[in-house]
Amino acid sequence: MPHTSVISDGHAFTESPRWHEGRLWFVDMNRGQVLAVEPGRKPEVVTDVPGRTGGIGWLPDGRLLVVQQEARTVLRLEPQGLVVHADLSAEVDSMLNDMWVDSTGRAWVGEMGFDPHDFLAQPEVIAALTAESVDGPLEVPSTSRIFAVEPDGSCHVAASDLVFTNGIVVDERRRRLVVAETFGARLTVFDIDENARLCGRREWPLGFAPDGIALAPEGEIWVADPMHLCARRVGDGGTETGRIKADQLCLACATGGAGSTTLYLCTAPTTDLKESLELNGARIDAVPI
Repeated sequence: MPHTSVISDGHAFTESPRWHEGRLWFVDMNRGQVLAVEPGRKPEVVTDVPGRTGGIGWLPDGRLLVVQQEARTVLRLEPQGLVVHADLSAEVDSMLNDMWVDSTGRAWVGEMGFDPHDFLAQPEVIAALTAESVDGPLEVPSTSRIFAVEPDGSCHVAASDLVFTNGIVVDERRRRLVVAETFGARLTVFDIDENARLCGRREWPLGFAPDGIALAPEGEIWVADPMHLCARRVGDGGTETGRIKADQLCLACATGGAGSTTLYLCTAPTTDLKESLELNGARIDAVPI
């Protein structure tokens, strides 16, 4: 099995990794930072974000977009600092989560749909999530949606009736969007039609609760599996075709490097906010694929 190496450590809670312009970009969600690291060098704090930080991406002209989860906004980094790119607070009651920005500058943003903290405090829920196999969706509201945010900041609901949206990727070659439904224990796949609308919805059962996801070079999907300390590669339908082990919670993943031959893992020892800030044990791990 390939050996993982640490390329950045000492963080509170690493999430939402993206390979961009020769560096691995990611957020420290609990510290409100966007960082970028080149293997072998110290990470750069690109910007501080007020509050809990979600997904990131870039407009075609290179300007950074970042999700501000609790304020339910998408921010844009300008030379003078962060400004509001899209305000979804009137539409969204729960926190925003991950985001994927496609080559046109359209941002696909997921919402949590409900507050998961009380739900995750139930011992029977943790037992279900850590079981060898999670059989179908847990009993939670299917109230999550995906929003399409246009380059001018206007937005509309692109998909609904999802169970806690998490990682999102757009495969432009195959013209499809894939979203991880954590408490649905599945990936849901949509085709993107010529008018940039989502259609042809189908579900890929996984048997575990997915977090962040990434495109594999051959079109498969890498899926972070926090509760089983690994990232799994799955093909069409959700069939597992490979696995990379981690030594702590595996929260998200991204492919990158020359020829996209490296898998980067966001790992952390805990999901608890206070503990994460005290431990500073979250990392970026890298493994050749």
